[in-house]
Amino acid sequence: MMKKLLLVVLSAVWGFVCYGQKGNAEPLVVDDIQIDVKEVKLSATGDTAIVDLFLISYKRGGREFKLNTFASGIIDSQGKPYLYSSVQMGRVKITLSDRKNYMHYFMEEDVPVSLQIKTASWKKQWGKPQQVKLTFEDSTEEGKFLEVTVDLL
Repeated sequence: MMKKLLLVVLSAVWGFVCYGQKGNAEPLVVDDIQIDVKEVKLSATGDTAIVDLFLISYKRGGREFKLNTFASGIIDSQGKPYLYSSVQMGRVKITLSDRKNYMHYFMEEDVPVSLQIKTASWKKQWGKPQQVKLTFEDSTEEGKFLEVTVDLL
């Protein structure tokens, strides 16, 4: 009981920290998943775009999160999407060479999970990534996928 209470308090504090930096922006919640932008950066050499997100499930008892990796990606300043070179959620990591179309992850209720998407061969003239597109399965209808575009600025 105490452990669950601590997780809820930490989640709430994390939410305040994330939104304190963005002003009065409303949190992005889709299918009972809150999506927070942690960090957007380019590698030191500028050839890899890195987007770090936090996902929090509000689904009672947890849920399976099924990400369609080939339909998700980072979007540049001209609105062009790029395929990932690696996607990592918690401890689960998929690289493009793995050729896996789906990433499965069990999300516990009110526990933030990191999601990192990297795109290699990023050109400096594309600038910092502007958006990230996530395509994941609807929790209420198997086989139905939701496309969510997250603004990174």
